[in-house]
Amino acid sequence: MRLTESPADETGETSTEAALARIATDPFLILQGRVEAWERCARIPGCDKAVWRQDAEGRVIRWSDFGDRFSRYGWEVVSRPRPGVLGRALKRLEAVHWRGVTGEPLSADPFLGREAA
Repeated sequence: MRLTESPADETGETSTEAALARIATDPFLILQGRVEAWERCARIPGCDKAVWRQDAEGRVIRWSDFGDRFSRYGWEVVSRPRPGVLGRALKRLEAVHWRGVTGEPLSADPFLGREAA
């Protein structure tokens, strides 16, 4: 797709801004970023690789629990810069357990020691 700068239309947006807004809300691009982040996670031996993975800190995440902060295995996609000079420009998407996003320590698991209702 080629982005070109053109005069603003009646809404005040240029065609570049409109194209970028379409890209940011394109469900296929959002899913592609989620899949790329999932593929970077470590596989868990003996578990289905399409369902279960580990984030960089060793927390277990489940594909179906994306965005669910009430789940024990919920996860989110975070954009982190790569190391090096070009790192600020080229960001890498990573799948991170929601506790890693909120900054909670790995040892504090409120689900341990509880029984299902």
